[in-house]
This record gives sequence, structure tokens and C-alpha cells, in this order.
Amino acid sequence: MTDSRAAAHVAEARPDPGRFVAPARGPEVGRLLRLPLELADRPLVSPGQAVELGQPLIEHFRELEAVEVASSAAVIGLPPGAMLDDVQPPSSGRRGRKDHGAAYRTRVCEHGRDGITRLAAGSAAVTIMAPASGFVERITPGRLDLRSAGVAVDGQVGWGRPSYGRIVVAVDHRDTELQASRVDASAAGAVLVAGSRIDIEALSRARALGVSAVIAGGVSSRDLRQLRSSEARQQAALHGATPFALLALGGYGRAPIPAHLWDLLRAADGRLAGIVPGSRTLVIDGDPEPLLAAAARPPATVRVISGEHRNHEGTLVGLSGPRRWASGAYAPGGFVEVRGADGDIERHCVPLAVLERIG
Repeated sequence: MTDSRAAAHVAEARPDPGRFVAPARGPEVGRLLRLPLELADRPLVSPGQAVELGQPLIEHFRELEAVEVASSAAVIGLPPGAMLDDVQPPSSGRRGRKDHGAAYRTRVCEHGRDGITRLAAGSAAVTIMAPASGFVERITPGRLDLRSAGVAVDGQVGWGRPSYGRIVVAVDHRDTELQASRVDASAAGAVLVAGSRIDIEALSRARALGVSAVIAGGVSSRDLRQLRSSEARQQAALHGATPFALLALGGYGRAPIPAHLWDLLRAADGRLAGIVPGSRTLVIDGDPEPLLAAAARPPATVRVISGEHRNHEGTLVGLSGPRRWASGAYAPGGFVEVRGADGDIERHCVPLAVLERIG
């Protein structure tokens, strides 16, 4: 048998990952971003309107208050969700209800049978900027749908408010942890790529220096709790803090940035990008073709998403059938060839459930 025929025979003997491994959700163009609207929030755009990255999108109120006014002829015809400005609520309560101060910007909640119209009044306004270029597809009382034009990348953990900035790769390797001493004033307004993990000290320093967002491989739940506590204190302040977002691409704990996403981020260094923490999405502006090419992998490439060989890429070369794993569960497994730290090819048997197809 010739070498070419032998290679073809080996290729035919390998199982098709498309039959046994679930596909990963890779980078894509044209993602629909859904931004939530609170009761008193006001969209500053209209359906069908084109928006640019950083354009004012939503007027968000940090504090909400319920206001009750008499159902007069001026308000009874307004449907729930309608805007109502210049409202002067009564100075004295009715039926023991709590008195309210003046509220000028409100949204109708309901017209009660008791002759009272209930409104949602907002104060301490902040403006949410568009995290991506695109166009507004739909606006409902509860959300704003924005169809983005850039390359969208999914993460595992998101925190903060929508923000945007210029991508700055601050580490040399995807498995490197960003130290607080490496964050300086030159990163103000940037989206920092921080490697495998960033601790609360570096996060606090980044926020204090005006960093727009941080992208890391993993984040600890303890650091997230401290961020939430810090955000609650800033919300209670007279002036709201500038938007800040955190996106972990690999999940909780210390996790290197997946190799194909690391290649994409390095290719996007210097580009403008936005982060939507609620949907755990990063959207990179500009020409998508170089980014998609950087993240592309050969056909049949798989990635280990958990376990001992987490974040390794390789090729599925065989099936082991059902096996009992260290957790005690029985599940089908497969043999995956990955490249080790010394450059040699290593073969490992892993559950098929911890594989995803990226090629």
C-alpha cells in the first residue's frame, strides 16, 4: 500500500466529529443584541434607524419611583408604556398613601379602577451608548433589539453595563494573568484583554483609571461579589460611575482564553469593540473577514471544554465506546490527539460530552 493510500485509509477510519461532537457557537456577523429597558427608560432611537458605535441609545434612570395621579382626561387615553412628562403629582396622599415629590419624566404603568393612574418615574439619568454599529430592529416596552454589523463573540460570564472602547491586548500569552502593576493611565477608555484571569486588585485599578472593559479567560465568583458590592455603593452616590464591563470567555476560575478566540483578539488589536454583559457578547467593529480567518480552524478540529485537558485543541481519531470516568458516570468517550507543551502529539481519551467542534 502506497503512502497516499495509507493516509487515505487512516482518514477514512477516523470518526466524523459532525456525528458525535456538538458544534461550538463561533464568531458570527449580524448578531441580534437585546438590550433591556426598565419601566422609566427611554429609547433615544427609533425602529429601522441606523446607529453607530458609541451613539446615545437609551436614557436609563438609576432610581425608579412609583407615582400615583388622578385619572384625568389628559392621561386616561394613554396606553400602558406611553411617555408622560411634566407630571405634577398631588402634594397630599390619598387613602393613607405615601406622599411623593415632583416627578417630571414618567411612563404609564396602569389605569386603576379606583381612579388612580400609576406611573413609573425615573431620576439620576445616565445614557447608555450603542455597544455596536448596526440598525434598530425593534423596540418594545421591555427591550431594544439592535442588529449588529460587526463580529460577535460569545463569553461565559458577563458583568457590568454596556460599554465600548479600543481593544488593547495587555498580555503576551493567552495563559498569562494580568497584574495590577501593568495597568496604567494609557489604558483609559480601552477594552483590555487580560489573559487567563484578572484579580480584584487589577480590576479596581482598571476602573479607577477609566478602563472601559476587561476581557479575560476566567473570573472568580469572589471577585464578582466584590464588584457587585462596589457597584451598589457607587449607585448610591450622587453621580453615577462611568460604564464598565467584564467578560470572561472561559468561565469561572482561572481559564486560558480559548486559542481560536485568542487569535481573533490579537487580529482585532486596535479595533473598536463593544461589550453587552447581559448577553455575554463582544462585538468587534470593522471588516469581519480578517477576524473570521484568524479564528478559523481546519475541518474536524475539536476542543476540550472541561476536565484535565481543558482548552486543548486536537483531532478526534477514534471512539472508545461507553466507559466509566473518574466522576463515576458511564458515558461514551473518544480518542483525541492534541499537541503537548513540548510540541509532541499526545493521545487522550475524554468523554464526548466535553468536546465541541470548532472546525
